[in-house]
Amino acid sequence: MGSGSSHVETRWWEVEAQRTLATGTTWKVEVVCSLIPVVDETVLVGCLKKRPDLDTLFALNCGYQDRYGDQRMDPQALTVGFKANKLWQVLRMPPGCGEAPWNWNWQPPLEGIPSEIAAEFHATVCQAIFRIPFSDFVKFAMEYSTRAPSLNNLLSAVCDVRDSLRRAYQDRPKVQEIYVEVEKALVQQHHPLAHWIVASSLHRTPHAPFDTLTPNLEPIRTIFATRDFDLVLTRLAALDRRFAHASSMYNWQKWSTDLDFWQYVDRALWSGTITTPIMSLHLSSEDRDERLRFLKGFEADAEDKAYSSWRRVVFSMKRLIGRDSQYSVKKGLLMSMGLLKDSPKRS
Repeated sequence: MGSGSSHVETRWWEVEAQRTLATGTTWKVEVVCSLIPVVDETVLVGCLKKRPDLDTLFALNCGYQDRYGDQRMDPQALTVGFKANKLWQVLRMPPGCGEAPWNWNWQPPLEGIPSEIAAEFHATVCQAIFRIPFSDFVKFAMEYSTRAPSLNNLLSAVCDVRDSLRRAYQDRPKVQEIYVEVEKALVQQHHPLAHWIVASSLHRTPHAPFDTLTPNLEPIRTIFATRDFDLVLTRLAALDRRFAHASSMYNWQKWSTDLDFWQYVDRALWSGTITTPIMSLHLSSEDRDERLRFLKGFEADAEDKAYSSWRRVVFSMKRLIGRDSQYSVKKGLLMSMGLLKDSPKRS
């Protein structure tokens, strides 16, 4: 699914995006630049150049900071073209955009209990997905997949992991026996992409890795199917905020093996329907409170006018949490099962 011209005639949102950039409010301009996929980005940059409030938008989003250093730029010395292009770049490519989402410090275990290995795969895949900008999912859903580098990078990475497992099977037949059981475990409630890696390594699936993302892409397609551009902007912004919240605040160290809670969170993220889940009686009061605080974070107003700055801060937090800390998935699993007594820093 590329960004060709076969469906250009149905891309009504590109026309609406141009109109919005010409006359829309600041909030709408920020959402269009951040989330609406287009074929010809130069057209939208041209619309930004004509806005009378370009200086204000530039100040709010770019802060007059030189991208390649800490020195402040003199706004009076900058051309209209520079400001429009930099504004587009900053809104289109949040901090960390384009980085490889897969954690190559983690390697598939070649021995161990199948259910624990399955949980590790699930946690690793989900964390990788949350390192991808939400805008990449929008592009994939609306057939601009060649413009979604992070998501393409992940799909390539999982194929590499699949191939590494196949090589391990050849060298150590016992590993394949273990992964037959891992595949059975992953069929249950784990992320479909985690299951695809193992099933594909065993030649047990005819599907492409992209197909496992369909449940995440359909809600986006449904939003665009309304053909109501204001509604599209509002709902995409809400989804983006929920995605950023889940990516930065989900406690993988504590909740990696609680697949029921993960299923609930995943549904809440993509549907926007937030209810209090049934929690296991063995959970501590502290853990219950943390889960409830996490769920309340989904309730933020999607039309908050501070949307773009909030989004960039949270996306930066996500990168720090998800990549720089590089906490051990295995350690998180052991903690969640009560096998480690110490309480390391939250990741």
